[in-house]
Amino acid sequence: MKRIGLVLSIITLGVILVACGQKTYAGIQISGDKYTQLNEAKVNIKKLLSDLDDFDYRNTKTADKIYRDADEIMLKNAKGLSTSDKEKLDVALDNSQHGVKGIIKDAQRKKYNIDGSVASQFHHNFKVIVNISAKAVTNSQVQADKVANKLNKDLKIEKQLYNLGSKHE
Repeated sequence: MKRIGLVLSIITLGVILVACGQKTYAGIQISGDKYTQLNEAKVNIKKLLSDLDDFDYRNTKTADKIYRDADEIMLKNAKGLSTSDKEKLDVALDNSQHGVKGIIKDAQRKKYNIDGSVASQFHHNFKVIVNISAKAVTNSQVQADKVANKLNKDLKIEKQLYNLGSKHE
């Protein structure tokens, strides 16, 4: 009887110790390191949205902040991703015509701020950024989808992009 009690105590202690290293986000158990990465990703995305809101084509410093934010997301949010997922994230952020940096460079070159039509170009980019950032911290696509949905809600991405576009209408 004492052995059974001892074994049950050891199992219970083991379960408690394992659970202490886990965090929960969107109902998904995430390791402490991945949870930290997720919080960093959230901060990085929020910063990019904020700096896009501050963008003024006449002030190159505002564009430089956006470029740094995009680089930070590529560096930090992509930890643990496959090469193909990193490439998808890079396309959403890069200097191509439809990447975040490319859209901002075009706005500077053609001398316009972010209006509704420009902001609408960011929707797909942010969908990719959020989905890939979520995928980096989970073990399955189903879990990544749940995390991405929660990130979208927490960051209010659609609302922020709408407000960004309506700011200069």
